[in-house]
Amino acid sequence: MEYYKIDPQKPDRRIVKRAVEVLKSGGIIVYPTNTLYGLGVDAFNKRALDRLFVIKQRGPYQAVSLLVASLEQLRSLFAKLTPKQYEHLLKILPGKFTILAESRFTQNLPYLSSKFDENAPPKVGFRVAEFPVCKQLSLQLGSPITATSANLTGHPNARTVQDVIAQFGDRLDLILDAGPVRNIKGSTIIDLTKDPYLIVREGAVPVKELKKKLPDVKFKKRKDRFQVTFVCSGNICRSAMAKGILTETVSKTRFKDLMIIDSAGTLSHVSGPAHPLTIEVAGAFGIDLHTHQAKPINMSIVEQSDLLIAMAVNHYEFLREHYPEHKEKIVLLKEWHRHTKLANPSIADPIGHDREFFEKTFKEIQSEIKRILPFLFGEVKKFIAYHEIRLGA
Repeated sequence: MEYYKIDPQKPDRRIVKRAVEVLKSGGIIVYPTNTLYGLGVDAFNKRALDRLFVIKQRGPYQAVSLLVASLEQLRSLFAKLTPKQYEHLLKILPGKFTILAESRFTQNLPYLSSKFDENAPPKVGFRVAEFPVCKQLSLQLGSPITATSANLTGHPNARTVQDVIAQFGDRLDLILDAGPVRNIKGSTIIDLTKDPYLIVREGAVPVKELKKKLPDVKFKKRKDRFQVTFVCSGNICRSAMAKGILTETVSKTRFKDLMIIDSAGTLSHVSGPAHPLTIEVAGAFGIDLHTHQAKPINMSIVEQSDLLIAMAVNHYEFLREHYPEHKEKIVLLKEWHRHTKLANPSIADPIGHDREFFEKTFKEIQSEIKRILPFLFGEVKKFIAYHEIRLGA
């Protein structure tokens, strides 16, 4: 194993030349990026890729990202970028980002490209060189270099080359040591194949900073559970019932571990348990609401929710007025996916009424949830596809 100290901003040409020779011969190098240390091999060398995956203990269908000298090299070799995507990337690259884009590359699959299912186009992950040493390596090699982090799969990111050696021993061919890395978060990963763009991982660049660079671009952060939130006034009757009914219904489906079902109220000072008659009626239908605690709606809940279901027109209007930037996910329970116009599209508030009225309200909500269930599960399926979540057997 060869070892060299290097300044990533002013690299010694002889050391870079030697590293390129190792890459051309099918060797594995460790080199500094603007985030973590990377494991580099010639991306066009199948034997070198085989060896990389073995020593990193990475599954053959877990594609690795690539380092390219420029966006032009990327486009000319293997990635499909629309004019709009290219325009956006020019504003953030080079930088501490890994970008996922549609791939035109077929050589060495599945090492360099990945796809969620057979119907989806393959994607390639890449980074644009920022350090001169990275750019020189890629340019002198004449092809992309793998940019996967220099650590065993599932192990902590390495801060120093000593940490790298501790994980890999003598299975590496050459190391370029630029000293300890400042941040071990890794790059921020953005999937351009999604609309809106998906933040797969928030790394060295926070989403807030990214939005400053691209203020007119919409992003979503990756999630692994779809959240539905029912909203009424005090969160002690209607929305509490709806939460209980949907929770019970979903518990019998394959989506039970993929959904968060919540509820909240539009009144600012709501708190405490569900109304006694809410608990009593729900209990008669096998739903336990004894532990329910009312809470007011807030921006955090709205942002976390993928669907906000208002129980009455006034709740729907409240949500749209107070959270206009999230209006696309606000719906009215009795109107959602209903083609006929209702004279009264609100679920009536049972507060102040007798048990019979509470039971009538419960049954109405139960009937409406049964009606919207296919549409709700349709949204969950879209969520699964967008976030590329694999369901268990």
